[in-house]
Amino acid sequence: MTIALALLGWYGKLVAVAIVGGVFLLWFSAALAWAHIDGDHGRHALQRAYNVTFGWGDGF
Repeated sequence: MTIALALLGWYGKLVAVAIVGGVFLLWFSAALAWAHIDGDHGRHALQRAYNVTFGWGDGF
């Protein structure tokens, strides 16, 4: 995601940067709220939200 945002910013597509970044921020926020509702708190909730948001790439 960082590479995609950097490339979009490099080529002057600031609206696309805002949209893509906003979508991932919204997804992460929803995942964090979901983890908190499930009873996770602190670092574990952040790890769970991160895995839901970015874990589909298997670390790539």
